[in-house]
Amino acid sequence: MINILSAWTLLGFIAVNILFLDRVKCLVNWNGNDWAMSCDFRGNDLSDVRTSSELCGGKCAQTQGCTHFTWTSYNGGTCWMKSGTVSKSDAFSTSDSAMICGVLGDVNTGWVRVWEDNFDGNGGVDLNKWDFDVGGSGWGNNEQQYYTYNRWENARCELFPGSTNGRLIVEARRENMANSQYTSARLRSKATWVYGRLQIRAKLPDGRGLWPALWMVTIY
Repeated sequence: MINILSAWTLLGFIAVNILFLDRVKCLVNWNGNDWAMSCDFRGNDLSDVRTSSELCGGKCAQTQGCTHFTWTSYNGGTCWMKSGTVSKSDAFSTSDSAMICGVLGDVNTGWVRVWEDNFDGNGGVDLNKWDFDVGGSGWGNNEQQYYTYNRWENARCELFPGSTNGRLIVEARRENMANSQYTSARLRSKATWVYGRLQIRAKLPDGRGLWPALWMVTIY
């Protein structure tokens, strides 16, 4: 179960991307075994989409036939999705320090994506995937906010300006409700897992009195 708490504003991308990659020695310095900087692959272009470098791998994973990708700063940021059999040893170094390349995992390794939410849209949270904890005081944490249920002001999906990529926004507000002076939201996934791999991308604020968090918790 994924549990999301926020004490101010949380912009995030939550998805399950399960990858498995062999280790291959090459001139490219790989980070986390699946992507590297200042590198590219020759040919086999499948399609391209304008997006940030952080989301390029996810876009490739969502595109049928995409097995590897390259991101460049062209046109404000473009993800070049590529097809065909490839390994990390096929990548070559470039002089462009902003360029990124990556490889998706072997689909025959046994990993299967079973759940994801990219928040690609404007509006409320998908209630088929998420539920809300409602109440105040943080169930023993002496928190100051009141957690609301499916309230747009506290939890919503928004597209990045000029993009088809979305984000989840969890926002705490200074307002009176149910004997509390603040409101916020606490989401938890309806889906549960015993084993697997979770990949979460999130931007969390800092500041006095804030306690934004993402938790892996047991069913309750």
